Amino acid sequence: MSKVKELRENIAKSREELKSVFDAPAEEGKYSHDQKEKIKGLNDELAGSLDELKIEESKAANEKAMEVSNEVVNELPVAEEAPAGIKSIGEQFTNTDAYSKYMSNGVKGVDSQAEFKTTLNTTGYPPESLRAPGILETALRDPNAIIGLFDQINTDQNAYVYLEETTFTNNAGEIAEAGDISSANEGALAFTERTESIRKIATFLPVTDELLADVSGIQGYVNSRLTTMMRLRMDNQLLNGNGSAPNLTGVLQKSGINTFDYSAYSGELSRLGQVYQAITEIRKDAFVEPDSVVMHPSDWYQIVTAVTDQAGTSSAGYASKNPLIVAAGGFGGDVAARLWGLKVVPSTAIAEGTALVGKFGGGDAAQIVTRQGVDLAISDSHSDFFAKNQLAIRLTMRMGFVVYKPTAFCSITNF
Repeated sequence: MSKVKELRENIAKSREELKSVFDAPAEEGKYSHDQKEKIKGLNDELAGSLDELKIEESKAANEKAMEVSNEVVNELPVAEEAPAGIKSIGEQFTNTDAYSKYMSNGVKGVDSQAEFKTTLNTTGYPPESLRAPGILETALRDPNAIIGLFDQINTDQNAYVYLEETTFTNNAGEIAEAGDISSANEGALAFTERTESIRKIATFLPVTDELLADVSGIQGYVNSRLTTMMRLRMDNQLLNGNGSAPNLTGVLQKSGINTFDYSAYSGELSRLGQVYQAITEIRKDAFVEPDSVVMHPSDWYQIVTAVTDQAGTSSAGYASKNPLIVAAGGFGGDVAARLWGLKVVPSTAIAEGTALVGKFGGGDAAQIVTRQGVDLAISDSHSDFFAKNQLAIRLTMRMGFVVYKPTAFCSITNF
């Protein structure tokens, strides 16, 4: 038995055992100390197994990709300190010929056709020696939360083509000794060619010569702001892109994903129960174990601070009293929040009242396809930038997004 298969079976068993303990509280709907400890232990064990499964699936995906000469690539550079020997986007930019030539005598670059709204400059501000160093950045959501859930691969084409199995007919059956295999035992497979277009995502910043002259300052801007702008847009596209050119098709807009509309449900389920319902739908239809749930921070707050348990009858209290919930972490923290063993990703990229449960990692249900990594260019040829001693710094990327197995995801509405 492969390591991945063994982990999937163990995860399924742990979830069922966790649910059985959770659904059987002691007298008066309250859990005993032993029950709480058992639920906590099972939840910790489940979280560890899910993390290990993601690692093993990534390893398997890498090995498979190597066989067909495709390499799994790392995530886009983030605004963090780069490993030794690897230059950040800002450092790469300030080390380019275009930047060096401009700093020495000014050289025109490639014209950008977009219109700029705000020019970054130092006009009206006191000299550096009179003001605090650095810049106080605007508060933004974690730009890595959604992107970091998916595996990534490379392509050298302008479209990503793959085969999807659309028919699986199993007519395997028993036959008598020395009997013939009849046509009734004939199975059937059918495949459909699917194509996902590669799209371009771009952003840019106009800057003045004075600001550009501060190398460390421009490195900070390029690293932490341009990259963040790009990632925030990607974040939104991976979930909500409508598929109409030049948009990607996000998971929530993908035809064939499971849906669970709580407003149409005849019974009563807490948010805990709704998430488990989504897990169950994925198990039934895709035969995979989901690894994460994305929801709006306000909805996660409601879960963490809920005063009723799964049955809606007893006072389970806050998350610290409910061993099914690990509330640590939050917005991309080092310690991931957990629910039913799933990694919880609170993000404003998803609408309040909607949640998405799915098999994000491993590369078998969905992947980001990179045609061209982050490309940074500098130009003074836009409009009257040359006369005004201004430059445009542009960041572009070409990528696609493919959902191989829509049934590995389930959206919850009216959550």
